[in-house]
Formats: sequence, C-alpha cells, structure tokens
Amino acid sequence: MNEQEPLSHRYLKETIGLQVNIISNDYSGFKDNEYHKIVFQVNEEEPDIFSLGILYCLSLFSFIYAGPRGYSKKIFKPDEEWRLDYFLEGLEFIDGTLKYSGDYVSGRHMKTTIIYTPGGLVTLETRNRGKGADRWMLHLQGKKHIQPV
Repeated sequence: MNEQEPLSHRYLKETIGLQVNIISNDYSGFKDNEYHKIVFQVNEEEPDIFSLGILYCLSLFSFIYAGPRGYSKKIFKPDEEWRLDYFLEGLEFIDGTLKYSGDYVSGRHMKTTIIYTPGGLVTLETRNRGKGADRWMLHLQGKKHIQPV
C-alpha cells in the first residue's frame, strides 16, 4: 500500500470483487413508498476483515447514485464527492454489529441502511430508491451492470 494513498481508495481496492452469495433480494414498490432489501453472505475465508470496506463501498454507491429530493435541492452539489467524514457520521456499532445509515447527506436522498453481522452476513436496505441497490451489488462484486444485447 502506498502511504500517500487515502483510506477510502484502499477500501475500494480491497473490497471491489468480493465473492458474495445473495441470500434474498426483496423489493416492494408503490408510489413514494418503495422498499428494497438485499441480504448476502460474504464468501471469503475471513469475511470480517472486509466489514468496513463493504459498508464504505455500498454507502459510496448509494451517495453516487442519489439525487436531491424536495427541499434538499437547495443544498445539493452535483459534483461533490463522498467523503470519509460523511461515512463516519452514519456509522454505528450496536450489539456486536456494524451499521451505516444515511438519510439525506449533502442534499442527496440516500435513504440507505447497511448492517454487517459478524461472520459476513450483510443486510442492505433502501427506501424510495427503486432497484438501484441491484446495481451496487454488481459493482461490489466487480461485475459490469451493462450486458450486451
């Protein structure tokens, strides 16, 4: 690792391309009341060493693909980058699990919760984001989301 390399870049390099097994992928959608929940298992020999990287990468994807909604349009900056302090503000350690929650971050409608349970079980939930989390899972696994026709 380059000592000048930011921690965020290291998380991306070490996390993208992980082997995961998707256990469930549930979506229910009604106008302004969508809910998407993906549960997956990290298939690595020591999955817990990837816990922060997984939370960071998925929260990054949520931020990148989030747009303003309602009042948040006034503070939305289209070219703003995901920052480590944004990530840390939403991070909690509760009853042995790591949890990231982002509601509105820098004017973006994230509505994302990610829970990492020791042993590599991860729950990703979004509200009013459509099925965008499917794309994030492809990115996490290092797969392309555009397929040839």
